[in-house]
Amino acid sequence: MTAGDKSTGIEPLREGLHKANALNALLEEELALLKAGDLDSFEALQAKKSETLEALSTLLPVLTGDVSLAETEDDAIAVSLVEEINTLLTTCRDAHLRNAMLIDRKMEATRSALEVLRSSRSADTGETYDRLGKLKRGQSRGRETDV
Repeated sequence: MTAGDKSTGIEPLREGLHKANALNALLEEELALLKAGDLDSFEALQAKKSETLEALSTLLPVLTGDVSLAETEDDAIAVSLVEEINTLLTTCRDAHLRNAMLIDRKMEATRSALEVLRSSRSADTGETYDRLGKLKRGQSRGRETDV
């Protein structure tokens, strides 16, 4: 085997490390977009995140130990890369969970706001028009208003 052959065995792991770093950056960007409430950009980011996860999934057998690292040409570099990728993926998992909790809190806040709006509508029994089609005074949460 030549030196070129050895580097090709490690190249998928190097690419995996690059993808793991990219995923980490995407998750940080996702957090910033969630905090800013920029849902359009958040949705656009999901396609990039999905592509990155799909690329990383090709390394799953090596990362989980299903494929032995002894089968690779340069064991020390391969072991180091796998450990680094696993560490980064742990960080990514934590970032993903953090983002998911933020999304859940925002959804709960939205549900609560909708519930308040629904309950205020049902509590408002005043009508805009009477049976003859004339404007009628309505009651809204303890105050009388002209409609």
